[in-house]
Amino acid sequence: MEEQLKIIYLHGFNSSAESKKAKILDAYLVGEKLINLVSPNLETSPKKAISQIEKIIIQSSNRICFIGSSLGGLYATFLADKYDLKSVTINPVVKNHISGMKDLVGSHKNFHSGEEYQFTMKDYLDLQKLGLKELKKPLNHFCLIKMSDEVLDHNKTFAYFSKSYVLSEKGGNHSYDDFFQKIPLILDYMY
Repeated sequence: MEEQLKIIYLHGFNSSAESKKAKILDAYLVGEKLINLVSPNLETSPKKAISQIEKIIIQSSNRICFIGSSLGGLYATFLADKYDLKSVTINPVVKNHISGMKDLVGSHKNFHSGEEYQFTMKDYLDLQKLGLKELKKPLNHFCLIKMSDEVLDHNKTFAYFSKSYVLSEKGGNHSYDDFFQKIPLILDYMY
């Protein structure tokens, strides 16, 4: 019997488990008996979010893969590298983006819940610790990049994942609107 796969979907900054991609993935996997999807509402503190995800990893007896979008992509990359797991990242934050994210320090309101919170300087410094200089096993990572990402510089993303599997496409945006069409390719990579 084939082993069940647990996919942990990690949303981006200021988002939630109610994100469009999380819902699309959930709908796609309805009735799929060999795949268990977990989409946690991540803590706003990077340190707490990593701890939260690590608890899911430790408590799981299934094979685990990550899908991470934007900031969730940074978390997925960090944890996949730490635990020797596979990750698929979608327009992810990479080490060379983090220095430009200092302006995130301040007040924010979650896109879905409306919850207001503070992203502190300590949170920013914790975020910097997650930016790996290089990947231990680059082929454990599959990165999907849209070259017209209006939030993150796709050149930095492409350079960071240059030894990994990469699908880089012209056009698009940070939201990666054709995510649904890429799900079969993502699942092929995971298996």
